[in-house]
Amino acid sequence: MSIVIKNLHIEYPDLLLFDDVSFSVSDDEIVAIKTQVLDGGTSLLKGIAGFLQGVSGQSWIDNTDLLASTASEEHFKIGYVYENHGLLSIYNVQQNICLPLQFHTDMPSTEIAQEAISICDLLHIDHSLLASYPHHLNDVQTRMINLARALIVKPRVLLIDELEGGMSDEVLQDTMRRLKERQRDFPMAVIITTASEIVMGLADRVLKISDRNLIEDLV
Repeated sequence: MSIVIKNLHIEYPDLLLFDDVSFSVSDDEIVAIKTQVLDGGTSLLKGIAGFLQGVSGQSWIDNTDLLASTASEEHFKIGYVYENHGLLSIYNVQQNICLPLQFHTDMPSTEIAQEAISICDLLHIDHSLLASYPHHLNDVQTRMINLARALIVKPRVLLIDELEGGMSDEVLQDTMRRLKERQRDFPMAVIITTASEIVMGLADRVLKISDRNLIEDLV
């Protein structure tokens, strides 16, 4: 298994979101989590990644518990795709995609640039966008650049928050197919929150949020 979540508990001072969530995702699976508005899907992903304070439980990748590790230790294990925003406004698109490799590896700049181009080609991101800045992008372009930045580190686990916003059915289907293609080349567990029937139809499994937990969606 690529990631194993055990007894995950997420609670804010005035709201219990999840209690005792346990499930696992292998590195050849895409698991969709069926969500609705304000049902805690984003908090669940951030809790799994170890991005939230006060979360209890365990989130294991290999021999590392993300909830007990430092940010530097988990950096190249987790790729996180924000629903919106997430890009640094002072950098252009290419710089945003390259940032994780530039700041956390010794790779030459030329190799990093080649990796960025390769990811853009995989996702059909137009090279003309590379010199643009985040405020020039629409919502779909922003989400795709976030996805490219997450994939460039070849993560063990990819967490995607609502990929589908604003996408046409054709683009969404193509993006899901390309995620599967990337997964075959670089095995990774993929967990994606979604309300899209297309995403759920192309996922290997679908879970849904019910009574502060996750259950199999058999519909």
